[in-house]
Amino acid sequence: MNAHTKESGSLLMVALFLILGIGALVAATARMAGVETLETSEAVRGGRALFLAESGLEKAKYLLRSQACTLAGLTLPVTGQLASGESFSVDMTALGGNQFQLDATGMTSSAQRKVRQIATCTVQGIWRAGGLIGCQGVTMGGTVLTDALDSGTGQTNLNNGDVRTINPGAPIHLSGNVNLHGDAITTGAGSHVSVGGSSRIYGDAKVTGTIIGTSIDGAKVSGMMATTTAADCDPLQVTTLVSGKMTSYLAGAYGGNPPVATSYAPGNNTTTTVGTATNYHVSSYDLSGSHVVVNLLGPGGGAKRNFNIYIAGGGAFTIGNQSSLNLTHGANLTVYMAGGGVFDIKGTLYIDPTSFLTLYTTGDVDLEAQGYAGNLADHFKIYSSSSGTVGQGGGSSLASVVYAPLAAVNMLGNSTLIGGMWGRVISKDQGTPNFFYDEDLKDIPDGSKGVIAVGAWQELY
Repeated sequence: MNAHTKESGSLLMVALFLILGIGALVAATARMAGVETLETSEAVRGGRALFLAESGLEKAKYLLRSQACTLAGLTLPVTGQLASGESFSVDMTALGGNQFQLDATGMTSSAQRKVRQIATCTVQGIWRAGGLIGCQGVTMGGTVLTDALDSGTGQTNLNNGDVRTINPGAPIHLSGNVNLHGDAITTGAGSHVSVGGSSRIYGDAKVTGTIIGTSIDGAKVSGMMATTTAADCDPLQVTTLVSGKMTSYLAGAYGGNPPVATSYAPGNNTTTTVGTATNYHVSSYDLSGSHVVVNLLGPGGGAKRNFNIYIAGGGAFTIGNQSSLNLTHGANLTVYMAGGGVFDIKGTLYIDPTSFLTLYTTGDVDLEAQGYAGNLADHFKIYSSSSGTVGQGGGSSLASVVYAPLAAVNMLGNSTLIGGMWGRVISKDQGTPNFFYDEDLKDIPDGSKGVIAVGAWQELY
């Protein structure tokens, strides 16, 4: 970047601040508000911001660095102090249509040859950081493929199937024949990456610890500054989230006084079609019989019809391997599971492109669905506060978002997951699973109280 001079001899400081991944710059303006004042206003679509700032500093060394920060309870604008007598402020305004505006102001001294650190954080969805995230570690062996696609544009083979860990001392171990078409990234202190066997990282290895192995096609950067701690593992605060959703639903649907729960279990060789909004308050939802079919129908025409299933007392939600649950024509199903029951899918779960399923559960999850389970990951969301397990296996093929930061996530069998997966640890135990990060998740609002780690830019004039 070339230096630009003013008549006063001061230099134009241009700091490039990349926020929230890729995106197109819609508009950018910069204006001088005084020799020692910098102010900018940017309108951004998707997520790229350019800070243009005129400064009274001469030959100053500026370091623009983010801090890992949890945004729960954060009030914008973000303000801080660069040094004695100096200050900065960053504000953000939503403009609608996936656009927002960033406003930055700062007062600097005229001291020369000083290093300034500007720490700031902003809002981003948690899935913008990548799709396969194990807080305490990721271990994969045997045959595994990771890559990325974009369900919004239809693009495939995007080479962004990143694997990431968050906590300090959280390693990434690849052995056997793992083909990671993306980056291996650790952001907690002292977290290593090892690549053994015939495994290969086709992207970069960017780690806070050391790198073991040479089968890395991209950059190899070790000893990076840590930007996250164990506190950043659960940005959505899943236990509070799940319990809050259940309490809110019961209050709205039943005034806090639900009916007595009984089991829902259609008989063998039956087909049940429901075309009106329905609330089920049950002790279990059991489609484990032979050839049991349940169809939940929305109104069509782009509208939605809400269905709710609340399972009390630790009962299970089960689809047997000869049965199916079909959501079509704008069916919007929310499942609440209290008491730790298992969400167990071995049969067919069909979610058409106009329909949705959201699960809030305190229990384990076992996904071995046969057949087709949607093509849009954000149409099937799972939030589990269980400290047990979340497993995907069999020959399942799912498009889903799995957020289970307290659970051990196991990838099993010959399964394929399109979307995002967040767990306490992630491991591949057996079989040949495939994972494809859906880049369309970057734009969903999940995690608007999330964690950001932007990186660092340094300008020396």
